[in-house]
Amino acid sequence: MSQLTFKFPFKTSYFKKDFYVSSNNFAVYKLIESWPNWPDKWVNIYGPTGSGKTHLSNILKKKMNSAYLDSMNIKKDLISEMENYNCIIIDNYNKNIEEKILYSILNHSKQLDKFVVINSYEPIGEIKVNLKDLHSRLKSFISFGIDLPTDELLRVILTKTFSDKQIEISSKVLEYILKNIERSYEKVFKFVKDIDNESLSSGKSININLIKKVLNK
Repeated sequence: MSQLTFKFPFKTSYFKKDFYVSSNNFAVYKLIESWPNWPDKWVNIYGPTGSGKTHLSNILKKKMNSAYLDSMNIKKDLISEMENYNCIIIDNYNKNIEEKILYSILNHSKQLDKFVVINSYEPIGEIKVNLKDLHSRLKSFISFGIDLPTDELLRVILTKTFSDKQIEISSKVLEYILKNIERSYEKVFKFVKDIDNESLSSGKSININLIKKVLNK
């Protein structure tokens, strides 16, 4: 008889109280907390996938009236609506972004004296673009980076991610994961997803044997 797998939706929490401050993200967190007393109105937050850029940007969004959008969803309409916002937050900067639209958004934000925050994987000024004038604009951003996670932060991320999925694990299992998992935000989130799927499909609770199986895949 085949095992039925039921997937229940879960929502990641982006509240300030759920963000863990550590040495690797302290500078960016202090930046968000110090708004509007920033050194410049154009800010770039960069770091590995899953490092907390989106979480921090959502904390910022709650502090002020912001337009928040993914880089692949920017549209010219934003230019006419920009005066309604204090800040434009562009998440997940992608090389396939509409460069001309982004350039127009940045120019208009400068005219209106608006804040702009762009999240990216690497420093925005080092990313190659085809539009020369856009490159000049991106190099004028002040960049703040988030480093790779410490063991302490990985423990918090794992605990929170399991909690978001309503999965309970013992401290013994958590410590085993920490000793054997790759030090990468992206790998941590993928691992939690994979172990959840494996547990649901096999009908087994999450234990060290199941973790070994997923880690060795």
